[in-house]
Amino acid sequence: MHFEALLSITNLASFGDETKNRIVAQNGISALGYAMFSDHEMVRQAATEAMCNMVPHPDMMEYLSKPDNLRVWIAFSLDYEDNYECARAAVGCLAMACPDPEFAKALVKCNNFREMVRTLMECGQVELMHRVLALIAGLIEHGGDCRKAVEATGAGQFCDAYVVTYQDKSKIKELNFTPSQRESFASTLSLAKEVARLLR
Repeated sequence: MHFEALLSITNLASFGDETKNRIVAQNGISALGYAMFSDHEMVRQAATEAMCNMVPHPDMMEYLSKPDNLRVWIAFSLDYEDNYECARAAVGCLAMACPDPEFAKALVKCNNFREMVRTLMECGQVELMHRVLALIAGLIEHGGDCRKAVEATGAGQFCDAYVVTYQDKSKIKELNFTPSQRESFASTLSLAKEVARLLR
């Protein structure tokens, strides 16, 4: 599948349910899933972003909730050092899917769930941290096993320490962020405060 075609599908998938239905009817989910393993980085990125825009279509949620597929998406999320854009799209997709209770239950049952959460919280990449914190907050809202799985990652302690560290504004200045990075950081810090509050 060509990069330009994938960009078109990415845009179409964001329009609404009717276009998502058309993509599904043409076996689009399986085709996009195949394209995620392309040798070309931009094709992988576009395919991952297109899949992300298919959330929350029922067929996409069913696809994402399968253990084998979830392991792939978690692996993509963790590959940020070599494929940052794909990782950002992948963890964003998982966060967007979290309101679905069946998906949430499947996610926390994955063997590498804890590794993903810990690694992305501590990776130092603000955009990835923001997305995984949004995912965590969504899981906490479900309560029960989802909340317990989040607690087991140490997210509460991490967020408490993160907030304490950066309450001192002089520490933030030391990071030498650009204006857009400062905005993302402020949003991430706010989300960390919310996660810490929810887990108390």
